[in-house]
Amino acid sequence: MREFCLIEIAKEILRVEREDIVVGVCEDDCAIVRCGGRDLALTTDCLHEKTDFPRGIKPEEIGHLALAVNLSDLASCGAKPLFFLYTITLTDDDDEFFRRILQGMKELANRYGVAVIGGDTDFGDELHISGFAVGEVKRFVTRSGAKVGDRVCITGLLGKAQLSLDQLFSGMDRDEIAYPEALFKPEPRVNEGIELAKHANAMTDVSDSLAISLNQIAESSGVGIEIYEDRIPLDHLLDYVDYDKALELFLYSGGDYELVYTSKKCEHIEIGKVVEGRGVWLVRNGRREKIEFRGYSH
Repeated sequence: MREFCLIEIAKEILRVEREDIVVGVCEDDCAIVRCGGRDLALTTDCLHEKTDFPRGIKPEEIGHLALAVNLSDLASCGAKPLFFLYTITLTDDDDEFFRRILQGMKELANRYGVAVIGGDTDFGDELHISGFAVGEVKRFVTRSGAKVGDRVCITGLLGKAQLSLDQLFSGMDRDEIAYPEALFKPEPRVNEGIELAKHANAMTDVSDSLAISLNQIAESSGVGIEIYEDRIPLDHLLDYVDYDKALELFLYSGGDYELVYTSKKCEHIEIGKVVEGRGVWLVRNGRREKIEFRGYSH
């Protein structure tokens, strides 16, 4: 997965040690910096028309998605979102299209008290939106704090976005697919992240896949993780695909933006536990199978 190779290059070249940098370059979903006695979470994400905007997406949903992916990063470390800046590359001079993008962005921002404080607009060959978000953290949570004995939990059901995208690719219209809201208008788990930061030891969002997120937590924390097949909820997928495909979607598909966390306390769906050792494992029929580091590739 090329993206993660590039992340390692950035870490190697840009790493810097400073007292005001708590979590630095590419170490987690957000950078954490100390400023005026406050811990601030900083994150940025970008979306491209060809790889990130499904067929049939509305301009308002594009604006929503551009903000949502950044708010999801803030949620993953327990930050309260404060500010957002955008950079938008448009393909033609359509004021109404631009207005609708910003309206969708503003609607989501209002829901979480985020101030969209400006940005930059340009023109090019492909619609592209980059966002930069700032949040405040009282107790920040990274991927590196998982402890042996922790319970492994997720805030919601997975696989819905990829299932719906597969259905779009098969020729279905957006009003025929299983979970259009999950695909076109995912909800960042902002409030959940703030609450979970009070007790979670490790946390990240499920943007590329559960498998990738769990492997990142396991590697960063120096632990192993076991996921139990009989605890994985698949009923929401089994009306549309067979069991093996449903399990594949749950483990290896992206775009759901739920949070996965480890803690002594589980407030959501418990699927496994943190164990001694290394790697991430699926326990089925009393045997362990390796959960690979793979998922959505940009």
